[in-house]
Amino acid sequence: MSIKSQGSELFIVDPSDNSVIKLSCPTGISGLGGPADRIETTCLDATSKSYTQGLKDPAQVTVPFNFDPRQASHQAVNDLFEAGTETYFMVALSDGITVPTADSTGEFNALTTRTNAVFFGYIADLNIDIALNDVVKNSMAVQRSGSVVWTYKP
Repeated sequence: MSIKSQGSELFIVDPSDNSVIKLSCPTGISGLGGPADRIETTCLDATSKSYTQGLKDPAQVTVPFNFDPRQASHQAVNDLFEAGTETYFMVALSDGITVPTADSTGEFNALTTRTNAVFFGYIADLNIDIALNDVVKNSMAVQRSGSVVWTYKP
């Protein structure tokens, strides 16, 4: 069985009041991985190199979206970018429809009714693309800090 991407959503905690914002019209989400450093463990008498896993390097998450300045979520993203504020983000997949909530500390409450990935970071870049015969598009790059925490729908 597969999960369709249609119906997936991106939520952001607004750290000013811990409300949850649903980003309007994202067209993709990528970068939830990130490579681990390698630490060499080769001994002097070895005939080939050996390694162990080091710290993981949180990748940037890229989110392109169709820009509409009338959308409160697009204004909020710009405000977070300008302020350089760190906050929580949640990618909620299409295997459920529950909208997440945040607690008084600004963290997402556990959501078990749909598969989701939660991460902490700040908006490192926000680009607008304007092209001939197209809609105005925005692209947000979120610099993650720490791991992505996945919760799978049972």
